[in-house]
Amino acid sequence: MSNQTLEPLEPELEHLHNRPGPQAPSAEWAEWANGTPQLRGLGIECTAAADGTAEFTVSSVPYVPNPNGSVNGGMLSAIADQVMGVLTAMACPPGYLAATASLHIQFHRPAHAPLDVRGALLPGGSRVKFVEVVIRDRTGEHCATAQGTMIVGGAARPESGESR
Repeated sequence: MSNQTLEPLEPELEHLHNRPGPQAPSAEWAEWANGTPQLRGLGIECTAAADGTAEFTVSSVPYVPNPNGSVNGGMLSAIADQVMGVLTAMACPPGYLAATASLHIQFHRPAHAPLDVRGALLPGGSRVKFVEVVIRDRTGEHCATAQGTMIVGGAARPESGESR
């Protein structure tokens, strides 16, 4: 790393680095998740998060629906990816975040908002995390399942491009 002085992170990026501790209560993790710009931008609200699982709701999606009124598959993928990020952040040591290495999603039926989203960390290692996300629609129907592989690494400061 260079000896240059790094500027403070923007408040929203700083928020990502100021996560609750691993043993923090569910309400603290939900509050942290709801403070991330990624969740806010997609209309995702975390309602519970603890012990490698989390629950979310999406009242409406900020994108034009498909002609049949369902949520676009790309939006479902983006929602699943952000849920995976929250779950992995809960398992990362301080100063580390995870990036998506792979994301696979199966669309079982059209999803009509509001959505119920539940995610869980699956067994994995300290650097490689596996996550599964299930998306149900307003009728409770199972509409999509996503699996992802997340890679844990030092959090980079955008202005330097370097990792800690």
